[in-house]
Amino acid sequence: MAPSAETSHTGGRIDWLASYPKSGNTWLRLLLANYFSETDDPHDINAPGVTRGVARSRWLFDNFLGLSSSDLLPHEALALQPHAYEIMARRNSAPVWLKVHDRQQRLDDGGWLFPPAASGVVVYIIRNPLDVAVSNAFHDGHVDMDRAVAKLCDPAMTIGARTSSQIPQLLGDWSAHVSSWVDQSDIPVLVVRYEDMLADTADTLARVITFARPESVIDRHRIDQAVRHSRIEVLQSAEHDRGFREAPRRTTPFFRSGRAGDWPAHLSPAQADRIRSAHRGVMLRFGYAEAD
Repeated sequence: MAPSAETSHTGGRIDWLASYPKSGNTWLRLLLANYFSETDDPHDINAPGVTRGVARSRWLFDNFLGLSSSDLLPHEALALQPHAYEIMARRNSAPVWLKVHDRQQRLDDGGWLFPPAASGVVVYIIRNPLDVAVSNAFHDGHVDMDRAVAKLCDPAMTIGARTSSQIPQLLGDWSAHVSSWVDQSDIPVLVVRYEDMLADTADTLARVITFARPESVIDRHRIDQAVRHSRIEVLQSAEHDRGFREAPRRTTPFFRSGRAGDWPAHLSPAQADRIRSAHRGVMLRFGYAEAD
């Protein structure tokens, strides 16, 4: 029997799965969904499970605030967004997970975009930005690595559009994104390196659950099963057979390779050096020796 995702916590809260895009967020979400699944079958990659979707989805905003986000300018929606999370937390009797790609930021009123009062913990997934650049290029449907590198170095980088299913999200540059989450002290944060997830997926998943749900007892059988059901080849097969609704286009697979250290095959020395120069401090801080 699956361990309960609804713990003895006395009130609702949101636990944030935060990352710069293409850093392993979706993989961690599927690991959690398989662990907390009510069956022993692989979790449907197109079903949310215990992860309730994307924090900046228009559906979430419109549903909890009773407004149409498409009728608002980006700065108007941004100012109202924390209220949607506060309402969501109050309406849930148990913790929920949400995927986040925004950087954490202070709003004009001085409050956080992701408010501590509605929050439980943050799990921040970090990945070598050299690999992130390559993965983003393929995700965006091109192999222009100059463009992908520039994206990671742009302090004004924003994803999403008024016509998309997600409200525009400010990423900023890669280092600023990392720091915005890991250096804030108002919400407890666990940093998970993508490379460590690859090296020992079971241990990483157990660490995440223990951090976010300290009152729960880890079920090692469920951990091992979640790992098996979330292997890259299993996810690739599921996407091939049924599609993946988060993929940006049908011609580009979302689950491409999942490898670490693939960047030398795609980035020129000059492109890699640009990333190192822009992000050396944060890269070294989190053990990416390529910054030396």
